[in-house]
Amino acid sequence: MLGKKVEKALNAQLNAELYSSYLYLSMAAYCEAKDLPGFAHWMRIQAQEELFHGMKFYDFINERGGRVTLTRIDGPMTTWASPMKMFAHVYQHEMKVTGLINKLVDLAIKEKDHATNNFLQ
Repeated sequence: MLGKKVEKALNAQLNAELYSSYLYLSMAAYCEAKDLPGFAHWMRIQAQEELFHGMKFYDFINERGGRVTLTRIDGPMTTWASPMKMFAHVYQHEMKVTGLINKLVDLAIKEKDHATNNFLQ
């Protein structure tokens, strides 16, 4: 059974993963509009990967007897000054998401939730 603090944090991470998927899809659309099919293809693959990550959180919360609570996903940016700026943006975003995962690990350790810590590894 998930503790309430961990459940809330996992739901927040689920939202972050779904937002990440949405952001990558927005970047794919931007690349399509700029006639950059290779970049667009790569961004679509990343969008699918982030959706897969989100579903892993969804399934884990349910498997541990928690309650998935979906919240609003913010709209991502839709345009960038250049493809280089787009990649810089996604790099910063990935660093932020990695930081969120690290905070989840810290919380799982603090709450002595070994199953969640193992899942996050």
